Amino acid sequence: MADFFYNLMHPLPNAVMTVIMAILVVYWLFTFLLGVGPDDPDLGFNFDMDAPETEAPDIGGETEAVDPEHEAAPEKSPGFFIKFLNYMNVGRVPFMLVFSTLKFFMWIGTLITTGFVNVASWGLSSLFILIPIAVIAVFFTKFATNPMVKFFKEIGYKGEEEIDFLGLSGTMLSNIKDDKIGTAEFVIDKNPIKLSVKSRDGAEIKYGDYVVVMDESDDKKYFLVNKEASIRNL
Repeated sequence: MADFFYNLMHPLPNAVMTVIMAILVVYWLFTFLLGVGPDDPDLGFNFDMDAPETEAPDIGGETEAVDPEHEAAPEKSPGFFIKFLNYMNVGRVPFMLVFSTLKFFMWIGTLITTGFVNVASWGLSSLFILIPIAVIAVFFTKFATNPMVKFFKEIGYKGEEEIDFLGLSGTMLSNIKDDKIGTAEFVIDKNPIKLSVKSRDGAEIKYGDYVVVMDESDDKKYFLVNKEASIRNL
């Protein structure tokens, strides 16, 4: 038994994965004890992608009419990260469940691999062994979550609801003017979300100013905002 617990923390890759698994166990204990779902926003595990090229959520507003003389731009295919999440069944299965499954397979794979490969003398370089283990774990996670897709479909799970940003108020994290695109932060259900924004009328909006989302760009790469007309901006 002593050897078992020793192997959980030695060598370094085992220690890293064991600590991660311990954190996940604590997370799931809180999930069951508090009676919340695995993707509940109050637990703070939502992640946002605020890069300009990231497709923003649909705000459900009307878009400007397209000039018929100009041919519509071809719709961009999802990026690698989105395709990867789709491959891993994220959206059809709660993200934290997929993530926990992936880390579980990585943990087991690390314990098995380090039992056959002596990486103790590699030092910090031994962490590189987690890369091939992660690749293999991805395939195991894919097959392990495939049966879950049908289960969550049967119980009516539809992934996270789209956020309607139209009319929301946020704080500028950069200066924008004319055609410059910057970043603003919006707090939704206690979660800060950063969005790429542009001044709707080209007027200067400074760092720290409060803004209101008025529309979304036609290519859905950023949101159009106006400076909030309130005492907070005085």
